[in-house]
Amino acid sequence: MRAILKIYRKGIIVLPKSIRQTIGVDEGDSLIAEVKDSAIVLTPLIPKRVKLGGRVSEIVRATKREEIELET
Repeated sequence: MRAILKIYRKGIIVLPKSIRQTIGVDEGDSLIAEVKDSAIVLTPLIPKRVKLGGRVSEIVRATKREEIELET
């Protein structure tokens, strides 16, 4: 798929809807931009998921306890 894009002020480009749908990106998503052989390659940034299990709630509880102790 090809498209002609215009570069606006501050380097802003708009990806046509058909391209966004094809690569599965939406407003607010991030892309990785790379230069390869004088071409710009855009790839969706897919964040790695990390399982923390119950550790998050433990950290939140501990932080809240510390805040309460500092207030008293």
